[in-house]
Amino acid sequence: MTISLDQLRTWSEQLCTLPPVDLAGALGALGISGSLVAKTRDYSIVEPPPAGASRLALTRENLGKNKGNLGELEITPAGVAITRGELDARFGAGGVAPRVDFDRPFVVDYRVEIPGAPFRCKVLASFADEPSATSVATQISLLREVVRTPAKP
Repeated sequence: MTISLDQLRTWSEQLCTLPPVDLAGALGALGISGSLVAKTRDYSIVEPPPAGASRLALTRENLGKNKGNLGELEITPAGVAITRGELDARFGAGGVAPRVDFDRPFVVDYRVEIPGAPFRCKVLASFADEPSATSVATQISLLREVVRTPAKP
């Protein structure tokens, strides 16, 4: 497996449909080889990272219905250039999130939703400078969010 736009799209869709899963289960379910190396109680990296990444990290959700299970996949691309234009073409037009501070990266967010799936996935692409169509992402996070079902009357 190599990090690519198709792989990111596949993972984002899988994150929508997978049941709650721990970090080790997530590796198997997503087809990621390598070993988990715990850095904190809630954060682990995969060693070795897959081709096309210098780092792949997994984070446990620490709040809500998904507490203790996979919450986020964080990818630092290496040797592969994934541009905003390519992300927009694959995920739909993304929105630039407000910057929290002048020295923080620019973040463009995308949403992946599958009707009836228990989760949705927010794809967050970080850029060093204000992103244009040719800007290359420095980091991409796939954030898993529980879909809230409306309360029955």
